[in-house]
Amino acid sequence: MIKSASLAKNVYLTRRNPISLVHFVTNRCNARCSFCFIDFDDPETFRGELTVEEIDRFSRTLGPDLQNVNLTGGEPFARKELLDIARTYFRNTEIRSIFITSNGSLPDRMIPFAKTLTKEFPDRKVIFSLSIDSFPEEHDRIRKIDGLFEKCVESYRGLVAAGGATMANIAITVSHENHQIVMPLYEHLVEECGIKAVTATIVRDEGVYRIPEDKKKQIAAAYSSLTQRIQKDLRQGRLDGYDVDTLQGRLMNKKNVLVNKIIADTYVNPRYVSPCHAGTLFGVIEANGRVRPCEVLDRDIGNLRDHEYDFQRIWQSKEAKDLASWIKRSRCHCSYECAWSFNVLGNMRYQPALIAAALGKYW
Repeated sequence: MIKSASLAKNVYLTRRNPISLVHFVTNRCNARCSFCFIDFDDPETFRGELTVEEIDRFSRTLGPDLQNVNLTGGEPFARKELLDIARTYFRNTEIRSIFITSNGSLPDRMIPFAKTLTKEFPDRKVIFSLSIDSFPEEHDRIRKIDGLFEKCVESYRGLVAAGGATMANIAITVSHENHQIVMPLYEHLVEECGIKAVTATIVRDEGVYRIPEDKKKQIAAAYSSLTQRIQKDLRQGRLDGYDVDTLQGRLMNKKNVLVNKIIADTYVNPRYVSPCHAGTLFGVIEANGRVRPCEVLDRDIGNLRDHEYDFQRIWQSKEAKDLASWIKRSRCHCSYECAWSFNVLGNMRYQPALIAAALGKYW
């Protein structure tokens, strides 16, 4: 996965430049999920999105080691300019992939987007993660969009059929709403809907949402059971995962196993496990240009609009370095899967397991 000495030096030694960023391209959304962290009652939530021109300016300053950008929201396809935003990232950076999280409600936008982008940039990957939380009627109730379940499955099938460098999965967020039915839901998706790629995430405290205390153990148990079932079905070929014939595929499969176990083990009783690299290898750009080390820690290091759209000026600032130092010194920890992915890949503690995976022991 690490293809150059300079990138490896950044990941394991200097940790000067981000290798992955989450960009909230909008806070607008056509759903109203009960566990969403966005405060839709605050009018400021929807103001001041970065324009495509502004994104073009700052994307030229993201540094030499960036490998991936996650475009999210809100619902990212609520922005009609999303194709132009994705093009901007591919043109202005050396990223290998764009990862898009979506509720899957807009197949008429998503599928042409995928076909166009992968045709224009055939050497880059476009990965979609579409959310389904329950059986059709209940899923539509949870997310408050009639017919959403069927739209999401339609989007998944269309993206898979698009071929090329397009990848798609269905993500189940285990929460207080669905922890009792995630296993039968998983079987329904695989057997009845023909879904061949499934991932699991766990709901977390963030923004306006708070996890019901009496549900945490049940949520954690359901998440653990589901992730173990997914791993078993990947091993047996029932699901499609990362290509184990490639080094990158073996490393990604092993990384997911490690992250799933860490999250399951620390969700109910949060504790420090290993250093967090948010603010060094990983960061977040909000829709209004605010730059943060991660989604969970509500502290920012500057706004792109206040720094002439120079991301590196913010990332290399004293404020950024002080916050990254505080994250390390305070042993900051949480269950944020995106950050954990890079904590595992960038931490020497996990390298023996990753080396074993590279040599063939990827489960």
